[in-house]
Amino acid sequence: MTNVKDHDMHIITIATRNSLRVLQRISGLFSRYSVNIDQMSIFSGQNGLSHFSIIVYSDDHSILKLTNQLHKIIEVCDVRVLNNQKF
Repeated sequence: MTNVKDHDMHIITIATRNSLRVLQRISGLFSRYSVNIDQMSIFSGQNGLSHFSIIVYSDDHSILKLTNQLHKIIEVCDVRVLNNQKF
């Protein structure tokens, strides 16, 4: 198993339309790409949108593949990787 310190920290924000099982589909992608979620915050915003803030430690290649797949979920409106820092 790789050490967390070998990876960069990434903060991924996702805006989705409120829908049944959208959290399940999003978390399933993290599992599929073997990206462990360190922290997750979700809140409901205006106009029926939910906003996810997810902190993960992973390599850039895995994050790129993951975000490309997140864009394919119908309910997802926006995906952004805010920063990555070496820890």
